[in-house]
Amino acid sequence: MEIKLPAAVFWDLDGTLINSEPYWAQSEAALLAQVGIEFDPSIAKHLQGTSLAFVAEYMREHGLHHMKSEEITKFMVDFVYKKEVDKLPWNPGVQDTLHLLHDAGIPQVLVTSSPRVMASNVVEQAGKDIFTGYLCNEDPVKHKPSSEPYLRAAEIAGVDITDALIFEDSRPGLTAAGNSGAHWVAVTGFSSVNAREEGLAHQFVQDFSGITLADIARFYAR
Repeated sequence: MEIKLPAAVFWDLDGTLINSEPYWAQSEAALLAQVGIEFDPSIAKHLQGTSLAFVAEYMREHGLHHMKSEEITKFMVDFVYKKEVDKLPWNPGVQDTLHLLHDAGIPQVLVTSSPRVMASNVVEQAGKDIFTGYLCNEDPVKHKPSSEPYLRAAEIAGVDITDALIFEDSRPGLTAAGNSGAHWVAVTGFSSVNAREEGLAHQFVQDFSGITLADIARFYAR
């Protein structure tokens, strides 16, 4: 029996494609250590999936008031970028899934609130032509939880948003996906959000180990 696949797949970055949250937490801890504040892991959970602008303001309000938002953002981006260039912490099975979808002729777009330098690094390391395009925090669209980034991704892929499938993990990202009109799946393996309890999704996957086109079709069909 022929399976019906999505016309495009859209990927969040942090927590979905890669488990970069430990890198970001390390950057936050390093910043706070400069002013003698011990890092509380709950900070990272609170900030997961938010924009860098939000993170910077939060950090300013919680001990870094002497720093400008731009300084905080630059420190964190430089810190995490260096680590990701050295080693991208891919989610288990995700590289195989990216190539599986590419070989099936399904366009893929990366949709992230991370800076362009980090998004382009992931696109480059994913492999030639794996991604049709990407959106980052420097593009002129509203940030998640607005659904605008995913509507724009549909334009980049040349598909109707209702024919797309989204993988997300954070509260802002899942909210954006749920309001976009696309089909969506919550990635739970590295998320601090209980998407099931919060009603943010109806489909869930821990990671991408062993994912097949039949699984993709099943996610799309629901």
